[in-house]
Amino acid sequence: MKMVKRLTLKNGIRLILEYMPILDTVSTGFFFTTGSANENKETNGYTHFIEHMLFKGTDKTSAKEIVRKIEGVGGVFNAFTSRHLTSFYINIISKYFERAIDTLEDIILNSAFREEDISKEKKVVIEELKMVNDTPEETVSSQFFAHAYKGTSMALPIGGHINNIKSISREKVYKYFKKHFNANNLVISIAGNFDMDLAIKKLSAIKLKKDIKTVNKKAPFYYETIAKEKEELNHVYFSLSTPSYDANDNKKYSMNILNDIFGVSSYSRLYQSVRENKGLCYNIYSSATSFINGGLFEITGSTSLKNYEETIATIYGEINKIINERITKEELEESKESYKSYMAFSKLNANYIMNKNARNEIYASKYMSFKDIYKSIDKVNINSVNEVIDEKLLNRKFFLTSVGPKGSKIISKNMSKKFNLN
Repeated sequence: MKMVKRLTLKNGIRLILEYMPILDTVSTGFFFTTGSANENKETNGYTHFIEHMLFKGTDKTSAKEIVRKIEGVGGVFNAFTSRHLTSFYINIISKYFERAIDTLEDIILNSAFREEDISKEKKVVIEELKMVNDTPEETVSSQFFAHAYKGTSMALPIGGHINNIKSISREKVYKYFKKHFNANNLVISIAGNFDMDLAIKKLSAIKLKKDIKTVNKKAPFYYETIAKEKEELNHVYFSLSTPSYDANDNKKYSMNILNDIFGVSSYSRLYQSVRENKGLCYNIYSSATSFINGGLFEITGSTSLKNYEETIATIYGEINKIINERITKEELEESKESYKSYMAFSKLNANYIMNKNARNEIYASKYMSFKDIYKSIDKVNINSVNEVIDEKLLNRKFFLTSVGPKGSKIISKNMSKKFNLN
C-alpha cells in the first residue's frame, strides 16, 4: 500500500495523505489559505471571528454536541488563525476517523452563524483582544507588525480591532466566509492510521463552492524603533527583528542552522553571553520564522530597566561577533545534528506530520519526507551559512520594538541611535 498520496479532487480540494500503520491515532486538518494578511481595514478580524463561529453550531448540531462528539471520546478539536492560514483540526483514535471527517465537513458546510451566537461571540472575542492587549509580549509583536509592514495587510492584527468586531453583522461576516473559505483555498492533510480510500471517497463528496484563490504579494519592510511605556510593568519586553527567507526558499535551512547556533538553546551564543555570563535576564532567545510572503529573524527577551541598555549592547555585540568571526565547523555539525534530532523525535507524531505535510503542500506544492528534509539540512555548510550572514545580518539593521516601565523609551531610542539600527 502506498504510504503517501497527493491529489487534487474534482471538487478542487487538494489532499495530502500519509498512512502510518504503526499508530492507533489519526490527525485530520482542514487548512484554508486565508488569514488576517488577506483582509483590509474594514474586514480586519473577520477571519479570526469566523474561526470562532465554526464552533458555534451547525443547522443540525449544537455547539456543545459538535465538541462532545470529539472530546467525548478523548479526541482533540481545535483551530488557529494566522496571517496566512486558518486551520481546523482533530486528533483522535483511528476508530473514530469517519467522525472526525464528518465533523469538519459539517462545520465548513453547515455552520449556522446565528444572530444570537454572533452577538455572544463578539463579547468573547473582545475579551480575548483585551487579554492580548494586556500581555506585554503581544504588545511588542503587534507594534512590530503595525509599523514594519505599514500600509499593507500584514500590519493588521490577527484578531482585529475591537471597534471592527463590534460592527460585525451576520450579512457581512457570512458573505466573507463564503467568499474566502472556498474549495480553491482548501488543503486537507491527514496523517496516521486510517483508510486512505475511504478518506478520498468521503472528501470527494464535499460540495464546497469554488471562489477567489488567495494571492499573497511580497510585503515591503520598514526599519524603525517603536517604544511604548506602561507604568505598571517591572520589565522591559523587547525584540530586534530583520527580514529573513520565505517558506519556499531553501536558504531557510541555513538560516535555521545560524539561528540555532546564535540563540535557540541554552548553550547558544546569545544565551551564554546575556544570561549565563552576565546574568542580565531570564528570557532571551532568537527565532527564524518563514511564511508565505517573507520571513523574520528575531531576537526576543525581557529584562529590568537597569539592565536594559547593557542587554541590548550585549546582544549587538554578539551580532557583530557572528558577522566578524562567523561560525565554527564544530558549531555547524552540532547544530545540524540537533536539527535532525528534533525532526526524529517527531516522526511518530501524527499531528506534527499532518501539519508538516500541509505546509509543504501550501508553500511548495510538494511532499517532503523526513529523508528529504535531512538531505536539505545536510547540504548546509559554512559557505551557505556565511551567505545568509552576508545577506541578512551584514547591514546590522534591525527593527527595535519595546514596551516597558517609564524610562525605557529613551533607552530604546538612544540604543537605536548608538548602533544605527534603522
